[in-house]
Amino acid sequence: MSLRPPQLRASSSLRSEIVVPGDHGGSSSTQIDELDPQEELKVTFYPELFLQRRIWVLDILRKKGTTKVLDVGCGEGQLLTVLCQPAPWLLPPPESILPPSPIQPTSPSTPAVVSPTYNSADDDIPNLHPTLIHGLDISDIDLKFAVQGTAVPPLEDKSESEGAYRSYFIRTAPRWEEMTVKIWKGGLEVFNPEFVDIECIVAMEVIEHLPPAIFSAFAPSLFGTYHPQYILLTTPSYTYNARFTAPHAPRSARRGYPDPTNRTDRIFRHDDHQFEWTNEEFESWCRESAEEWGYEIEVMKTIGRALEPDPYQREDELGGASCVACFRRIESVPSSTRESKAQHVLGSLASTLQNPTPHNLLATHFHTANAASQKPQPLPGIAGVVKSKMEFLREAIMRVEELWFETDIAVACGGWIEFLVRAVEESPDLTLKRDDAAGALSARNLWSVEIIGGVENPRSYWPEEGVEESEMSADLMPPDDWTPGEGTYSTDEDTNDEDAAADGDVSWGPSASEADDTGSVVARKKLMKGSGAGAGAWGIKHKDKGKAAAQDSETDSDWDWGAANVAEDHQEWGWGHVKRDKDGNSTAGWDGDESDDTT
Repeated sequence: MSLRPPQLRASSSLRSEIVVPGDHGGSSSTQIDELDPQEELKVTFYPELFLQRRIWVLDILRKKGTTKVLDVGCGEGQLLTVLCQPAPWLLPPPESILPPSPIQPTSPSTPAVVSPTYNSADDDIPNLHPTLIHGLDISDIDLKFAVQGTAVPPLEDKSESEGAYRSYFIRTAPRWEEMTVKIWKGGLEVFNPEFVDIECIVAMEVIEHLPPAIFSAFAPSLFGTYHPQYILLTTPSYTYNARFTAPHAPRSARRGYPDPTNRTDRIFRHDDHQFEWTNEEFESWCRESAEEWGYEIEVMKTIGRALEPDPYQREDELGGASCVACFRRIESVPSSTRESKAQHVLGSLASTLQNPTPHNLLATHFHTANAASQKPQPLPGIAGVVKSKMEFLREAIMRVEELWFETDIAVACGGWIEFLVRAVEESPDLTLKRDDAAGALSARNLWSVEIIGGVENPRSYWPEEGVEESEMSADLMPPDDWTPGEGTYSTDEDTNDEDAAADGDVSWGPSASEADDTGSVVARKKLMKGSGAGAGAWGIKHKDKGKAAAQDSETDSDWDWGAANVAEDHQEWGWGHVKRDKDGNSTAGWDGDESDDTT
């Protein structure tokens, strides 16, 4: 295939004017000669370019419902690690286990729906349910990280999770489906029978690294020998490289890597690239390969646009920074035809391949499913678990998906969230709220469960905004002699301070004699100042003891929680600032990949 340099558009005049987007022309135009042609233009991507490629791949895998994936050139296993994350719930149960049930509308504006409605084709981001994942690469260093990233996570320590303290930030999500991961070392030109007829092969930023002999085996091996249902391919767009410089910039302005094969005078993005195709060359190779091996092209486009507008307005001409394509196998072409053709082509290339060795299996990880998977409890039992959990959390209303991520509820449902929905629908103690305030059907992620007759957050110990302290029930207010962290509340007004002292209790509050003074609030505050530990502690509010006490409380407060006024005026919240260099990200030889040694 020809690797001719693309015909990039040159500037017709060094004095031509360009319009900065958003200025709508006229008075705010910029002269081209104000841009230094010896410098590369600022080009940044958000999300990062490597993430945009990965998102594109994951979106297609979700839409296709792919369960078996081979990542060729997997590197450090960044895609594999994502695929190893367990789905939050199982695919819908068969109707023999949970038959659908029509639900009557709760208002005239709400249409009737059929329960369950999870895992529908209308989901914005369908869940992935992989069962078999292969990773193949030739780098020992990268594969070491891939093995670690796809390993079975350690079991959660139940002794900690069931104790008085329980972290909601570091928790291992239950896995509802078994999955096998295999990490291989070897070249793609070597046949591996375990890859035959796999659902999808992914090759992200791989093909441009292949030397000529291996590149010749790429299409016969992937399309012919393994003939998966789908092949997802990405590679850098050489056409987009023009975006890094002005159209009239000299060759020296591009700080990249000359073509190592000397077949072209192109400047590449990475020192290991054997070639970089223009958009036209990529399209030509894709069409030729699809036709030769019995595939059709479902998607062929570019992705990755710079955040900064191109001062030369070349966005539509150059496209995106990465070329991507999705190939789908044509089922009418027999697989035996592809295999025999591939064997013939690869046989003719055998003399050019230098001592290919069989693939070496570095690791096999078996991710087992939760013991309760597909073993739901009866619906009344699930409803009881939900109600008990909500009462324990003192919540009268909770979102369905918020409840689901309480592990005991998900386990009771056997991993099927549809059982949670049905249990709530049929429970006499719970109700499923699908409507918004206007009575219209809400988005599914906004559905909530309510305890019938329940009161949300029944115990409120502190006055709410806009509610006078005198309007609160005295039964719900902590007594003045209660110290946080020092045992249960005491309602006995005759508490013997001597007993507390004998037990070693050191109170932050005043003594009984000080509490009897008319200036008890002042005495309490002075005591808190003098104790050191009391300064800024908790800020317990008390009933007014007169205007003097109130004024003293306003002017002599030591518990202002870190000088909120200063923070408000100067926005110094302690988070710091992210420092950036004056030129932003360097674009010299950069293709937006996460690592420095791969693309």
